[in-house]
Amino acid sequence: MAKMAGIVYTTAGIAGMSAVVYDAFSKAKRYSTVGSEEAQTDVFESSFAAKRTSTDESKVISAMQNKISDLRMKNPLVPLFGKTTGFISGFFSGLGDNIIPVTLSAIAMATKGTVQKTGAWGLGIYAVYKVLKEGFGVGKTTAIDK
Repeated sequence: MAKMAGIVYTTAGIAGMSAVVYDAFSKAKRYSTVGSEEAQTDVFESSFAAKRTSTDESKVISAMQNKISDLRMKNPLVPLFGKTTGFISGFFSGLGDNIIPVTLSAIAMATKGTVQKTGAWGLGIYAVYKVLKEGFGVGKTTAIDK
């Protein structure tokens, strides 16, 4: 019977961790798009500023600045770098937002005995709390309530 309870507790931990990782991955995908757009915007702003603040009236320098600006704008590494940093930032932000279920899930998956039972039960209680608060609005105040 104890072996079956351990399997149930481990399964609860895996389910909790799966939900958290799915949530973090979803947030990471959103952040990767934003990161790519921000990186491209930064390059555009600096390139545009460099072209418009020239202190020389030379046609050769103007043509050079235009060519360098075009090269910087078409650089494929800029959006890739922005996507990567945005994804990493979003993933760890998602894990940080869900630190309680991450901890309880890890306890339920990685330990044995009473500690494992405590982690699994804590995860279940936390899940019920989130359903009541976010799903049914129990104890949640909104701007409409004020």
